[in-house]
Formats: sequence, structure tokens, C-alpha cells
Amino acid sequence: MKNLLKGSAIVGSVLPFLAFAQTDATSILFTIATFIANLIPVLITAALAYFIYGVVRFVIAGDADKKAEARQIVIQGIIGLFVIVSVWGLVGVIQNTFQIGTGGVITGDQLPGVQF
Repeated sequence: MKNLLKGSAIVGSVLPFLAFAQTDATSILFTIATFIANLIPVLITAALAYFIYGVVRFVIAGDADKKAEARQIVIQGIIGLFVIVSVWGLVGVIQNTFQIGTGGVITGDQLPGVQF
């Protein structure tokens, strides 16, 4: 019974994509790019908030154990910010390499070996 519920949940989550079955690959890629462009500032804000949370915990910590825990939170926040900004930069490099503008449409000329 659980497998049936899981299967129906998966099928139900895929149904909205079936409505887009008449669209072409460029509009799907544009939708994904728009979603990622909107997601990145949210992720950066969350990582920055986590980092600030760790700094506040470090400042108010009394003993060495609590300071060590807070230091780990700060380090994880810095690593998270680095990863998010690095991936964002990598996406920018890929956009510049393939000459894909933000908000534009990908044509067959921009992708080597692919014809639409």
C-alpha cells in the first residue's frame, strides 16, 4: 500500500510537466534557468544567515565546547557561501563560453553538434 501511495505521489508530481509536452527544449531550458536564477539569491541569503548565526553563537558562548560548536557552524557557513558563489561563477563562465545571454533563447548555432 505504501508503494502505491509513493507511486501515485510521484506520478502526480510529474503531471504538470506533461502539460508542457507541446513546448520545445528551449522553453524548458529557459524555465530551468529562470528557476535557478531565482534560487541562487535565496541560497546565498540562507548561507549568510547561517554564518551570522554561528558568529553570534561564538560571541555569546561561555565555555570552550560551545565555542568549538559555534566555530564549526561558522566554518560550514563559509564553505556553503564559497560553494554557492563558485557554482554561480561557473554558470557565468559557461554562459559566456557558449554565448548564452541571460533571459535569451538558446539556438542550434550556440550548441555545437545540436540541431533544433
